[in-house]
Amino acid sequence: MKQKIITFGGQRRTAPARAQTAAAGSQKKRRRRRTGRQTLHYLLILLAAAAILAILSLTVFFKIEKLEITGNTKYADEEILAQSGVNIGDNLFRVSQSAVEKALMEKFPYIEGVKLKRSFPPRLTLEITQAKPLGAVNTAAGYVVIGRSGKVLETGVHTLPENVTVVNGMYLSLAEVGHRLGEVVSKGDITYSADVASEMEAWRKEKAEKPNAKAEDKEKEWRTRSAESEEENFKMLTYLVEAVEETGFGKITLVDFSDRLNMRIVYDGRILIELGSEADLPYKLKFVQRLLSDELPADYQGRLDASTASSSGQVWELARDISEELAKMQPEFAVVPAASDGTGSEPETSGNISQPDNPDLAVIPGSGSQASSSSSTEQSSSAVSGASQEASSSQTSFNRADDLEVIPDSGSKAAGDTVTSD
Repeated sequence: MKQKIITFGGQRRTAPARAQTAAAGSQKKRRRRRTGRQTLHYLLILLAAAAILAILSLTVFFKIEKLEITGNTKYADEEILAQSGVNIGDNLFRVSQSAVEKALMEKFPYIEGVKLKRSFPPRLTLEITQAKPLGAVNTAAGYVVIGRSGKVLETGVHTLPENVTVVNGMYLSLAEVGHRLGEVVSKGDITYSADVASEMEAWRKEKAEKPNAKAEDKEKEWRTRSAESEEENFKMLTYLVEAVEETGFGKITLVDFSDRLNMRIVYDGRILIELGSEADLPYKLKFVQRLLSDELPADYQGRLDASTASSSGQVWELARDISEELAKMQPEFAVVPAASDGTGSEPETSGNISQPDNPDLAVIPGSGSQASSSSSTEQSSSAVSGASQEASSSQTSFNRADDLEVIPDSGSKAAGDTVTSD
């Protein structure tokens, strides 16, 4: 007997929309995972290739084919290359700039810095920064050449190149190549400054009476103070050289720092110029420079006292042969200096010269030698019988240059005032 099968819903239904969405999401996840695995695979390949390339570049590729040196005029290029440790065939990128710079600066005092320049085809250029001499300190053992950074460049030099300023009376604690002025020398023998040397002698006497005195602490203090004195002298020389370069004041054949308060320079080997302290040095040099070019004879010999030029508007002159004075300017620091007055100047004459009231430069023939700047005020306030009469009858007034203005705070005159002739 046949049976009737009853069905519900008629035609077959498709999967619900939610099930379709889930299936689609699953497929997307599988694709993302597959894409991520492929990306990681490619990345690993790239990293491996980069590592291989880096290894090859440091071992096989980029071998130096040419070495060059620029900026060097003091040493033979072959000597510098030999000391640098760099050779043809070395890898261009494995050369250490700090190592090369250290090796060269330790060996060659005139080298202040080294920069490595790499180029292709593989070529390495050593760009040398060469030290410039600031001055040559005159000592019994020869000249000690000082660089602008304060480093001792040479010692025991007997022949100097042109345009190097010779300095007398400059204190050096250690005349040794490589020493930087102002650095404390903690060990070894040094030359102590004059004040420290005097104190050392007194302390030794005191130590004999008090054996418990701490010698190590005193030694450290003395070395520190000597380094400070050395640095002060270096700063004085630096300031003077900068003022000379600023004003274009040339033909300086000698600088004398024997008196800390009265710098002296020798112009062209025939004029001794007293500048006083380092205050207003550019102004004083401009003042004297104008006098040399416009007022004084071309063959003039003698002394000019410009120590108070910026405050008083006056320069004093004494025409005479200064060869004897120059001969007395001998090195002072060949041995440990003893206590001294430190002036390095001639004894004062028995008479003082009156200073005229006008603000112009007064040239007083036959007025006798002038004292240092520390006694200029005393000289200007007194007179000797006969000397003042000679000055009043034979003095010649030199007007100050119109384009030279008074330096601010340099004296009684206000800043920016222009000194004009009477």
